[in-house]
Amino acid sequence: MTENTHIPADEQSTPATNSFEAHGLGAIERLATAETILEVKDLSVTLYTEDGALPALQDVSFSMRKGETLAVVGESGCGKSMTALALMGQLPTPPARIVGGSINFEGTDFAKLTKEQMRSHRGSSIGMIFQEPMTSLNPVMRAGRQIREGLLVHNPKMSKADADARALEMIKLVGIPAPEKVFASYPHELSGGMRQRVMIAMALACQPDILICDEPTTALDVTIQAQILQLIDKMREELGTAVLLITHDMGVVSEMADWVLVMYTGHVIEYATARDIFSAPLHPYTQGLIASIPDIGHDEGELYAIPGNVPMLSDLPEGCPFHPRCPFAREQCRKAKPEMAPVPGNEYHQVACFKFTEDWGE
Repeated sequence: MTENTHIPADEQSTPATNSFEAHGLGAIERLATAETILEVKDLSVTLYTEDGALPALQDVSFSMRKGETLAVVGESGCGKSMTALALMGQLPTPPARIVGGSINFEGTDFAKLTKEQMRSHRGSSIGMIFQEPMTSLNPVMRAGRQIREGLLVHNPKMSKADADARALEMIKLVGIPAPEKVFASYPHELSGGMRQRVMIAMALACQPDILICDEPTTALDVTIQAQILQLIDKMREELGTAVLLITHDMGVVSEMADWVLVMYTGHVIEYATARDIFSAPLHPYTQGLIASIPDIGHDEGELYAIPGNVPMLSDLPEGCPFHPRCPFAREQCRKAKPEMAPVPGNEYHQVACFKFTEDWGE
């Protein structure tokens, strides 16, 4: 076997220091009773550009259960946000288009709905917190009115007075001081943390079954980041909302996730409980992501980084998409793409890597 010259040996088998036990330990046990509300099967998205048809997502599959958090991780350009936009029916068309697979929500295939049909589900069935609230909120509309508008769209019989009362209730629910003042404020009058809380209030106002959080703490300071993440987790617990958390921060994943979906160049390459991902990561890319977590207890040596870069969609390698950066790559990896397969002895842990799906020997 090719020698692992990149991932430190002591990082490969030692679990990262984290609190994933709070979530991951119960994920498999809850499968028997947790209600599956979203089933994504072989979702594929193509970008039609001047460079030709580029595969943005290829055969992405996963499920979400009520009251659980699924973290989608990977470097920039791996397909995390594209997956979220596909679920929301907000792909930029053109150039993006769903070309295969299904997004089954309680018997309805979102992948087959028109934008007009999908509009009735956004906010009520599935909500989203975007990366930067300042660019997502309407700058000329007061915060309270923005929350109220979503309520009136999905509840046409609700009066404006009732919608205002509900909007104010949501502002209080997300822990904003002086809620009446924030209700009447424009986005530019609020801090970054306040704007993000308003976004959360908007996303949860109609009590959606699924909440997508796309890098919800981008550009916020560390203290506010922690507060926002705690708030999202509190809402998940109290409302039973299923949370899809998109992030590149493996430390956040270890704190919040029940399940982890690892993506690379639009492919799912590993899918398991948080416990298994952190205690026994199998794919070399997943191992690299975990090895990159800074260890506060050790200040010696340089921080680990996965060598190389994520390839452009217009220049994807043949075979396994990770093989140019993989310390274990063999000729087989350069010629064929491994398929997702369950790990022997653990049907809930799946990986796309020849090293684990075939007998490579020692």
